[in-house]
Amino acid sequence: MFSNIYEEPSLIMDVRYSKGVRGDGGERVEQLVDIYESVDTSREHQADLSTRDRGAHTQLRLPAVQPNPFRAAALTLGLLCILLLVGGIVLSMLYMQITMDRKQLSISHNELQDRYETLMKDYCQVTEKESQTQGNTTGWKPFRCSCYYKSTDVKNWSDSRKDCQSRGADLVIVNSKEEQEFVSKMNEHGASWIGLQSEKENSWSDKWRWKWVDGSTPVYLVWALGVDVNPVEGSTVYMDVQGKWMHTKDGSKQWICEKQIYDVTVAV
Repeated sequence: MFSNIYEEPSLIMDVRYSKGVRGDGGERVEQLVDIYESVDTSREHQADLSTRDRGAHTQLRLPAVQPNPFRAAALTLGLLCILLLVGGIVLSMLYMQITMDRKQLSISHNELQDRYETLMKDYCQVTEKESQTQGNTTGWKPFRCSCYYKSTDVKNWSDSRKDCQSRGADLVIVNSKEEQEFVSKMNEHGASWIGLQSEKENSWSDKWRWKWVDGSTPVYLVWALGVDVNPVEGSTVYMDVQGKWMHTKDGSKQWICEKQIYDVTVAV
């Protein structure tokens, strides 16, 4: 009841009224003071209880857990190590697979190369047998997609070409450094005609140009040092024993034939 006196002003007025009726003003003042003092005492008692309650609650409250940054860092590092380990394993497996595939491809390539060379030799041997049936002693050598023959006789450029054509071939056409090196080895024992000659640019022009026997324009040339490379009427080209090219309008020499293979099928 004392705790509600300040909160309910109407109750205080009732007390004053009743005391004013029963006695004089002095007695009323003393009683009112007693009430206020009792109210203050009650409030102090409640405040003390509240303080005690808060103290009890404070004593029972658990301390807050503080986050540990070192533990989080350790977990992160651990996960990174696991990821690196897994990545290393995966990369190692991929490397091993790629290495095995490369070895297998290398083996397959070598096998195909061997079969191709065997096929070329067989083809060149067939070509040689066909020439022997015509009374010609020949020696065809394979290189890439062609068979090559070096004559032992000597003829002029036109007759040499006719001989190659009779064998199902034509005078050699050199289109690369590798082919030049191969043909040069065949030409170590004497100069030989090759399939390059001068040709008029057109019917009404006086200018001449170099043309292979198949009508193509040369893109690879190996002229000897000091040779005038400008073609003139009747110029034909031959290869000397050093493999260099020269041209002349007459003379007799050996020749080199080339028989190209256009349709070669390799069974895998």
